[in-house]
Amino acid sequence: MSTRRWLALIVLGLVTAGGMAVLIRVPGYMDAEYYYATAGELAHKHGFVEPFLWNYLDDPAGIPHPSHLYWMPLSSLIAAAGLWLFGDGFRGAQLPFVLLTAGLPLLTAWIALRLGSSARQAFLAGLLAAFSGFYLPFLVTTDAFAAYAWLGALAFVAGAAACRGGRWILWAAAGALVGAAHLARADGMLLIVPLLVLAGFAPRKRVVALALLALGYAVIMGPWWARNLSLSGSLFAPGGARTLWLTSYDELFTYPSTLLGFDSWATQGAGAILASQVRASLTNLRSLVVVTGAVVLGPLMLVGAWRRRREPLVTSCMAYLGLLFGVMSFVFPFSGARGGFFHSSAAALPILWALTPIGFDAALAKISAWRGWDAGRAGKLFAPVLIVCAIGITAWVGWDRAAAGLPDAPRWEQAANDQAAVTRALLTLDPFPGVVAVNNPPGFFLASILPCVVIPYGDEGMLHQVVDRYGVEWVVLDANHPLPLASLYEAPASSPWLSLKGELADARGRPVYLLQVTPSPGSLLP
Repeated sequence: MSTRRWLALIVLGLVTAGGMAVLIRVPGYMDAEYYYATAGELAHKHGFVEPFLWNYLDDPAGIPHPSHLYWMPLSSLIAAAGLWLFGDGFRGAQLPFVLLTAGLPLLTAWIALRLGSSARQAFLAGLLAAFSGFYLPFLVTTDAFAAYAWLGALAFVAGAAACRGGRWILWAAAGALVGAAHLARADGMLLIVPLLVLAGFAPRKRVVALALLALGYAVIMGPWWARNLSLSGSLFAPGGARTLWLTSYDELFTYPSTLLGFDSWATQGAGAILASQVRASLTNLRSLVVVTGAVVLGPLMLVGAWRRRREPLVTSCMAYLGLLFGVMSFVFPFSGARGGFFHSSAAALPILWALTPIGFDAALAKISAWRGWDAGRAGKLFAPVLIVCAIGITAWVGWDRAAAGLPDAPRWEQAANDQAAVTRALLTLDPFPGVVAVNNPPGFFLASILPCVVIPYGDEGMLHQVVDRYGVEWVVLDANHPLPLASLYEAPASSPWLSLKGELADARGRPVYLLQVTPSPGSLLP
């Protein structure tokens, strides 16, 4: 492409990412809040710790607790670097993610050229990456989307180049990129599978290719594995395997986590298991078509992938998407349908955007031949329509997520505003409330800087166990309470060991109750 087009993509990437970032003033949801909160601990040299408990999968001893024993650390490290370089506050942590997002049009155009696209096609692909639809608000917050898109796409590029006879170091680079992607997301390890297949079909010295791929991966992951071994005696998160046995997403917060196991999973019956997998499959398919494919781009992505089906870059990317769909639908159906598939499909985005103009031109050529159109003139007419559709979807998503309700209560900020209101009310009642049980510990910690634990999924007796073990002094019960606590939410003054001290309304007008724990004999409370 010409220098002018490259510069145009740089400017456009900065404008779209920066414009979206202006509206994204808080992390927005629990994952991003977790990464931001733990980034603050890293930036202030407290290490990999979390001053709250957001699940009980590894049977935590107390607060503070070793961090990133479920979610991976790369997003926190990136955000911590932003805090260290640009100062405290969300804007400092956010800036590296904005820059990564702004660079995606360049990455996409470069990949398009590697796939044999013309300069016009590559530029069009870069424009689609700049207007990234449903992903844009999530790309510019403190989450793994932007980094995962870069690392996943580059891993496929390196593996494909090595498979085509490139330098041997490319296999090690591909493995290292997969390792870095694994540090971004636990399911990043799935990226290694299609690359291992590529290495197995390498034109020469396949054993060496496989060894270099594994070595590059192990070099990056090795220090993290060593840390996990020192903490828990296992390479991977000690409680992560328990998520295999969920029968609903809310069971992620079960206490004690030993209640989760094969027996509890199997007792629901084959019909319920199959039904959950079918529901997850349909949800993930809808995400693939509507979100990843941005409705109108998906068919063109498929046509482009078919046209380049012999390219190792495309086959490895499509194999990853298929593997991801299977794992997130049938192995982890609740986590996958709740957002896992949406998160992890980001690794394929630059390649899918690069394939779209190829599919667009191929489809247009067929239609032009059938209708008797001039393909060149039809392309000049319909290509802007494609861009307008991408701009329209991106603008609608940006408005709906981050701007609707401005200046008082945009949707993106409602949860953070609720946490701030609860903090003010609680501190008015008790300036030193101690440990608090809440629905969203990372978000509550960011608002209050108070130690907190998650309200467990279970009945009042299970909540009492958590209160006693972790010395909880206050319980904040809101509309997002676990289903077994519905009776307590309906009658918050009915419990003999909880005293209703305050009540307020959340952003949607639903009641939030502040309940003080009444100390019982043998409890950890004073």
